[in-house]
Amino acid sequence: MAESFEKLTPDSKFVLINAHVNRDLDHTVLTNLYQPIIGEQAIALYNLLWSLSLNDHNQMILHKHYEIQSMLNSGISDLLGVRKRLEAVKLIRTLISPKRPDTLIYSLNEPLSPEHFLRTDILSIILLGKVGDSTYKQIVERLVTPTPDLGETNDISASLLSTYDVPKNLVKNIPGVVNEAKATINQFSNQADQLSFEPDSTQFDFKLLLRMLENSYVDEASVKAARDLILSEHLLYGIDEIQMSKLILRATNLSNNQLKQNQLKAIITDSFTLKQAQDRQPVIDKKPDLQTATKNYDAATKQLISISKTNSPVAFLRQIKKQKNGIVTSGEQRTLSELVTLRVLPNDVMNILIYYLLVDEKHSTLNKNLMSSIADDWSQHGVVTAEKAVVAIKQRPLEKQKEAAKRRAKYANQRRVTVKETLPDWAKEDHKETAKSAPQPKRQLTEAQKKQLKEQLDQLKKPGK
Repeated sequence: MAESFEKLTPDSKFVLINAHVNRDLDHTVLTNLYQPIIGEQAIALYNLLWSLSLNDHNQMILHKHYEIQSMLNSGISDLLGVRKRLEAVKLIRTLISPKRPDTLIYSLNEPLSPEHFLRTDILSIILLGKVGDSTYKQIVERLVTPTPDLGETNDISASLLSTYDVPKNLVKNIPGVVNEAKATINQFSNQADQLSFEPDSTQFDFKLLLRMLENSYVDEASVKAARDLILSEHLLYGIDEIQMSKLILRATNLSNNQLKQNQLKAIITDSFTLKQAQDRQPVIDKKPDLQTATKNYDAATKQLISISKTNSPVAFLRQIKKQKNGIVTSGEQRTLSELVTLRVLPNDVMNILIYYLLVDEKHSTLNKNLMSSIADDWSQHGVVTAEKAVVAIKQRPLEKQKEAAKRRAKYANQRRVTVKETLPDWAKEDHKETAKSAPQPKRQLTEAQKKQLKEQLDQLKKPGK
């Protein structure tokens, strides 16, 4: 999968298959349940691929990615990130055939029904985190209409066999064409079961867990129904099969032998909180070991990568918080849980991101928006290993400088105004004209001038002058 991401170009080829080509999409479900999680771009891509599949009708018609790029006005890197979101919520699968390794196969799946979606803990938790309690309740009210309470009633409806005559010999010996159709439908049903929303983990053996619980009082079906939750908690907290079996026993209702998923989540959270409290140590007057990376960067980076690959995100976060004499908050747990269940990044990459935010950037807690933004950026640029994450971190200062320069330039452009020279009033032509036409104030004579003027007038008054 990672290789297909890196090799994808506008000229890369793909074909579409759609087992539900004769069915209409439920856009109400897409808009209310899926769009808040994966975004408008992902819904647009899904609708476009579905439309193309209807025209192709499973004829394996070749397409190139520039076709959907031009129709969606999207860059190839953006297209990769959007496609990955669709894969995460199981709306599409991306396949590669050894016979045609240069052609991707996009297999389209129908959206889940509202009831199935809302019964899936992982999807419900992510949706709740995106829209909040109030909007979540409104969505449920829109999509799930409870049957009104009619009180006591009697069913007087006609039965099938009382209305239609069905030969008894055919009921006992089902016709071959009917059995063939049933076999085909069962095959599709098995494929649909394989596509159910179940987290994948190569390090957790779910069948081993079931074998451990075989001789216990726990109902196996209730454990299978909680597969999503069990694997997500394993990825989040690093719980192995033995520990999980013990936790399941504690979370099982003894009256009906059913595993209670909410209780299992609560027990796991409480166990983590208790362990965290026990692990906390008094403040020691020394710097955390993780912050000594500046002394021997290469060796420390190798050690950091090694640690990131052997710890779950919560365990890794707990180690850093312990060194900083802090605690893992409930908000941080929710943020990690959301990213883990979405499979946005592998665990080792998430651990490097945690280290970057808390140690390199010196944040006291994990900021959900910032972490999600960086995770989305890394996902779109194929950061799928701890080594690539370290390289991405080294490049971030340069990216920040470029962004800061752009902001400064934008701010300067906004502040720039046209400067007009303003002449003083006395230099303006209209002022000069006004000054000429306006009556001039009388000049005031000094005492000496008044005396001189009097003498001149007296001389004029003398006879003979």
